[in-house]
Amino acid sequence: MNLRFAAIRVALIGSVVGVCSASVAAAQAPAPAPASRSDDGVAARQAQTPNANPQANALAEFEHRLQEYVALRAQLSQKLKPLSSSANSAELAARQEALAAAIRDARKNAKPGDVIPTRVAGQIRNTIADDFRHRNPDAKRAVFEEVPENVRPAVNRALPDAVALATVPPLLLNNLPRLPDNLQYRFMNRHVVLLDGDTRLIVDYILNVLPPH
Repeated sequence: MNLRFAAIRVALIGSVVGVCSASVAAAQAPAPAPASRSDDGVAARQAQTPNANPQANALAEFEHRLQEYVALRAQLSQKLKPLSSSANSAELAARQEALAAAIRDARKNAKPGDVIPTRVAGQIRNTIADDFRHRNPDAKRAVFEEVPENVRPAVNRALPDAVALATVPPLLLNNLPRLPDNLQYRFMNRHVVLLDGDTRLIVDYILNVLPPH
């Protein structure tokens, strides 16, 4: 009887230890990463149209997000005091700053990738890499002459007027996804920035797209 009782006692202790160990492991396991805005809308579109081209769905989601941003900007702009027909440069600048502040507040939780889906970022990256592979050294140097250095993009940051806005070469621009209503692609250091031309706010960006220079 004593031997049988001891065996049962050992078995019970082993079970308790196993349960405790599993509980500790579960507590220490990292929490799953939250779903990324960069891809959740694309995934939903793909689930609704499983036979559709994934890249086409990503581009459609990109267009939808761009239109969302344009609609937000228009809505916030309508809440500002209208400018008079004789507004001077100081009044224009003040209105631009007021609109930028309103957009920044409305998008205070915005993160990189909230507008540009991962697949679209990859397409932009590949298109630019292919373009630069076919440029001669002089053409490459001409592009980088306008590119501001030592500036790292951040969502909702307004570019100071002193920072040059490097233009994207026209032939390259024609191969990138179209942008609506004064949203612009700009180069900043090695990065591609999605810029609101009305407010000079950075809406989104893709890091390390341009070749080292």
